[in-house]
Amino acid sequence: MTDDVKARPAGERGRVRVAIVDSGVDVSHPFFERATIHTFGVEPKGPGHTVVEVASGDGSGHGTACAGIVHRVCPEAEIVSVRALGPDGRGSRDALVAALRYCVRERIPVVNLSLGIDLPKSAPVRPTDARSILDLYEVADEAFLRDVVLVAAGPNASTFRTYPGKAKSLIGVGRGAYDDPERLELSITAEYELMAAGLDVVAPAVGGGERKWTGTSFACPHVAAHAARVIARIGTSNPLEVRAELHATARRFAAKEGIHREAS
Repeated sequence: MTDDVKARPAGERGRVRVAIVDSGVDVSHPFFERATIHTFGVEPKGPGHTVVEVASGDGSGHGTACAGIVHRVCPEAEIVSVRALGPDGRGSRDALVAALRYCVRERIPVVNLSLGIDLPKSAPVRPTDARSILDLYEVADEAFLRDVVLVAAGPNASTFRTYPGKAKSLIGVGRGAYDDPERLELSITAEYELMAAGLDVVAPAVGGGERKWTGTSFACPHVAAHAARVIARIGTSNPLEVRAELHATARRFAAKEGIHREAS
């Protein structure tokens, strides 16, 4: 845990960094015994926020579950936990933006964002929401330009739209009920473009042990882990190239499923 988080180049094979912008990670959990995890947190500084190194911990378990999914799918990944939520699982939009800007500035190759702003589709965007959405979209665009693959959860209900998961400069993720945790499904909609396992996903719980988690929050880290594996294999975190590889993976799963159906 003592390595400098800046020391790893984006494309170093087998040691791709994945940021988990969330509620923190319970590093003491036995599941992470062989994981490399750096822990940071967003703190107020003057009129804004800054990101500093902090002790590990997770008040809600949300971030621990997401980190556990990444570690299970891509155990070679180096996890950078950036705590943007408080013990109650809630946080300010400004803190979320500050966390994302930090990840982009540090050029962490993959950023998992299982958080977002949910707004009903039936209502227009309020002026009070517009600034936060614009900030998130600007960070998503900057991530794209800096070769940072930003993966964000989509809505859990069809009556909502989720920001920044709707942005097309990042990879939005929906949830599916899949027996195979490796499976990806290509599903390009207004809300997301890939689907992954997000129903009754077994992942670590704070304090030890595991539990089942459901939601796009837990589909998202499956895609982030796949992205880390792609980067380790091809040696670049260019979002267009990584996205193409993820789409190809989803098509391979679809082809296998088609063959299986024909055989049955």
